[in-house]
Order: sequence, then C-alpha cells, then structure tokens
Amino acid sequence: MSDTPASPISISLDGFPEDSGDPELASALTFMIEQQGLLQALVAGIIELVPDTALWRLTLTGDMVATVNRITERAADNTYTTDRGAGYAGAITLPRDDGTFDIVISAPVLFATSEDVGSVEALIEHVIAAAEHLSRHEAGHAALRLRGEDADAYQHVEGLSKTDAACRKPLAAHVDDHRIERYTAAHAPSPFMHVDHLADAITHLRAELNEATRIWRTDIGQAASRTLNAANGLVRVLAYLAPELGLDESGKPYRPEPLPEGWTDYVEDSWDAWSLTFHRLRPVDEAMTTEELGAVLADLCRLMVAWQRSIGIEWGLTDDDREYIFWERDRY
Repeated sequence: MSDTPASPISISLDGFPEDSGDPELASALTFMIEQQGLLQALVAGIIELVPDTALWRLTLTGDMVATVNRITERAADNTYTTDRGAGYAGAITLPRDDGTFDIVISAPVLFATSEDVGSVEALIEHVIAAAEHLSRHEAGHAALRLRGEDADAYQHVEGLSKTDAACRKPLAAHVDDHRIERYTAAHAPSPFMHVDHLADAITHLRAELNEATRIWRTDIGQAASRTLNAANGLVRVLAYLAPELGLDESGKPYRPEPLPEGWTDYVEDSWDAWSLTFHRLRPVDEAMTTEELGAVLADLCRLMVAWQRSIGIEWGLTDDDREYIFWERDRY
C-alpha cells in the first residue's frame, strides 16, 4: 500500500461578480454548496473516471465565456462561444500543455430547468443530477485523452475520398461524445432528455437550408457555412440521442415517441444507419484501439455525405481541393 498522500483537489469559483450578475443564482449556489453537497457531487463524478486529482482542476463558473477566455487566453477577436446552433455548451474540458485539464462547468446550466420543477426538493434533485451528469461527461473527455483514445488520436484515418475525409474532425468529436454518453446513460443520466432537443435541431436545419437557398447567389460562402454547421448540429444531437434511446432486444434502434416534426423528412431514412454505426463504439470506460475507432469514424464520414445528399445537399471537394455545394431543392 502506497504511503504517498493524495494530491489536493483544486476547486474554484469564477464569474460571480459581487456587484452584478444574478443574486438569486448566487444565493441558490451557496445553499447547494454549503447544505446539499454540490461540490462533492461534482468531484465524485470526475474521480469516477479520472481518479488522479493531480491531473485536473475544477472551476464552477457564473460566466462560461469569460472563464474560458481567461483560462485559454483567447484573443478578443476569437472569443469562446457556448452557442451550438440548436443548443448550447454547459461545460468544457480544456487540455493543458502540461498534461493536466481544466474542467469548467456552468452554474447557471446546473440550475436551468425546462419547466417549473414544482418544489425546492425537486430543484435540489435536478441540480445534483445535472452535476453528476456533467462532471462525468467532462471527466470522460479527460479519460479518453489520457488513454490516447480521443479524437486527436484517430481522426486522421486514411483511405477516404477528399469529401468524406473533410468530415473527420467534427464527426470524431461526436464519436467521443457518444462514447461518454453511453457511460453516463447508465451511471448518471442527464436530467434533460436529448430527444427534447431533436425538434429544435431539425427546425434549425430546415431554417438554415431555406436561408441558404435565399442568399447563395450573393454570399455562397455564408450559405455553405450555415448549411454545414446546421447539418453537423443535427448529427451531434443524433450522437447523443443514440445511447439515450438505445436498441431493442433484436438490436433495432428505438425511435422517439412521438416522432418530432421533420423526423420523416430529415432523419427517418438514415436513423438505423446512424444509431447502429454509433453503437459499434464502446462506452468511455471500455478501451478501444485507434484502428477500431478509425473504422467507425470512416463509416460515419461516408454516412454523413450520403445523408446530406439524401436530404438535398450536394457538397464536397474536387480533386484539386475546391469546395462545391448545391442545394437540390428550392424549398426545404
């Protein structure tokens, strides 16, 4: 048995100015920390996947953007954003050059609820559940990098066409998120259902496609960017949705009930392929080789391009690396 003492746990609060902000949030946060064990819940979730407390620092912030900008020393013209198209980021794991990680979790997100929770007890339960989920999710990113299994380790898979290969980076991020969500779905489910974000993601994609068809003649770069970002945003939701819905006893992916508006137009024909491909991955606590991860990523890249084509987006790269995009419909 080792006599080496455990490293101290680094926890800090940031982005809670005394003379501004939300006094109700500050009061609720104090109550949760002092009387309901909020910090203990966050720490326990991280330790579950990254037990060496010397490897990470936890910051609970009232202002995600300001805190991330400060930690990463981002330039004023390249500030961090929590916007994710349809949705937003509530936490982030920042790898540092010394091999450690800054885990930043938004306090407002912990307290955010989709509806009136009805009682103080229910709100406390919600906040703790959110803390248990977010802490494990962020620790999952650190665990993958420490094992050499995060996106940077396998996203440069070869053997793809130029067009398919251009999808590697965003889809590799979704691979990491899916593996982590496979774990949290079993150990610390989110108090929010990802299926609740699905309709917004579909609506956002439809709106961006229609806007692209309106502006492409005057600004095709902007039209292309909006289209591809919205398409990626929907696939990100599908990566989270697959572990939430799971597979039935015969291995067939479950579907949302009821089906959200737009599902038939944008998801139904490809859902089995998306879910089954993601389900070839193992949860974050089970090791995978870079070859295994690369094989799944390659198939996701091919699927991404085929799916975009099936919904009326013809996009790709020519042999000389010129990007092209066509919108096959006048109205989406």
